[in-house]
Amino acid sequence: MRTRKFVAMFILSSNNRLIALLSGYLLLVGCSTANLADRPVNDLYCDNFVLYEMCARDSNRDGVVDYTYFQESKEIFIYRDRLPRRIPAGFGMHRCAMPMEEDLIATTSRVFYIDDSSSMLEKTDIRGAMMLKYMTKLPEVTACNMRAEQALADD
Repeated sequence: MRTRKFVAMFILSSNNRLIALLSGYLLLVGCSTANLADRPVNDLYCDNFVLYEMCARDSNRDGVVDYTYFQESKEIFIYRDRLPRRIPAGFGMHRCAMPMEEDLIATTSRVFYIDDSSSMLEKTDIRGAMMLKYMTKLPEVTACNMRAEQALADD
């Protein structure tokens, strides 16, 4: 008798089964669509900033920038903290390379989600934010380059 009551609790009427099945389907479709929307579109973004062609790379396609490099020289100049242990083949470290702060990582990572359907306003906003953040690094990089050149001249 107890077993029948227990089993009866889990037996659903045909209407309840249909509702449960439909709800489960909608839940799965909703989750998969949300997941696709959060996936990066690109893993490489190159653009001209000031005088240099620079590229941002997401080497493991997780949607977060790993490093930014000068396209011409393949020198990495800004990187996430863990990069120096795994520099890609064919790349070098710029003599003034530095780690990225979290806000620069977040701003630069936005470029991996740009596609053809992105508005011009969004593209301009991202590029402008990146430009401002890179420009704040310019005095530090310039000073580093001057020190390095002075050291070479002294030798």
